[in-house]
Order: sequence, then structure tokens, then C-alpha cells
Amino acid sequence: MTSSIEIRVHPKFSSRVPRARLIRVARKTMRAQDASAALTIYITSDAEIRKLNRTFHATDAPTDVLAFPMHSAGHPRNLTYLGDVVISYERARVQARQAGWRIGDELDLLTVHGILHLLGYTDETLRARARMWRQQEKILGKPIPSPSSFVLRDSSSSRRPYGKNR
Repeated sequence: MTSSIEIRVHPKFSSRVPRARLIRVARKTMRAQDASAALTIYITSDAEIRKLNRTFHATDAPTDVLAFPMHSAGHPRNLTYLGDVVISYERARVQARQAGWRIGDELDLLTVHGILHLLGYTDETLRARARMWRQQEKILGKPIPSPSSFVLRDSSSSRRPYGKNR
């Protein structure tokens, strides 16, 4: 099972983002979830993710990661294009410092987190969040910081700002 993973990076962060590493962690996530579909990961700035958050969630603030699934509900694993994950490099850098690990580790976590949302995981209840965090730890192979530091807004909108339309 092969997944096509496209990595896009805002020019400001182009030299700092470990693209090959993100592709590996994205593929590992898809394999662990027995899923096969294309997806796009876009690394951007706080300013740009704030605009997206305002447009899609009516929240005028930056966030660490947004997920834009191609499905509204139902069977996300039956798609050929899963959706888009948008990550703020600047939020990732701050959160990495807070967690006491490297930015690459934080980008890995946010990549896994976003893909799990594309696959239908939620973190809106304590039970769902615990389930999601167990999956993240299993995929990453290490403990992760407290879930309270991560808020992901899921968009079921069919408007997808950065991926391919399929």
C-alpha cells in the first residue's frame, strides 16, 4: 500500500523543513492506520494559518495544525485523496521549546496528529483524545507532551486551500 504525500513549504521556512522526514512519518502513519490515499502537508506561517483559521473556523488566532479532510463523514479510508494538513512552523517551534524537544519532533507530531484527523480521529472528548494520543505515541514510538497543549480544528468543508483537487 503506497500513499502519495506532497510536502509544500512556505518560502520563509523552505530550508528549515525536513521534507523527507515528514514524508516518512506520514507514510508510517498511513501504514499504521491501514490507509492508502494521497494527501498534502503544507508548512506555513502563523499569519497564514491564522487567516485559514479565521476563514474556516471563525477563530481569529493562529493554531498549530489544521486538517481539511476530503470527506464530511463516513469512510475516509476509501478515498484516493484524503485531504490537506496545514502546520504553522512558528507554532511548532514554540511548542517544541515548551516540550523540550527538537522542531523536527514537533513537526512529526503535528503531521501524525493532522493525518489522524483526516482519517476521522477526533480530540473533542477526553475518551477520543486519549485514543488519539495512544495512536500518536504508538506511531511515533515515544511519549508525547500533554494533550492540553494541542488544539486542532477540523474542517469538513470541501474547500481545500493547498492540495490537489481530485
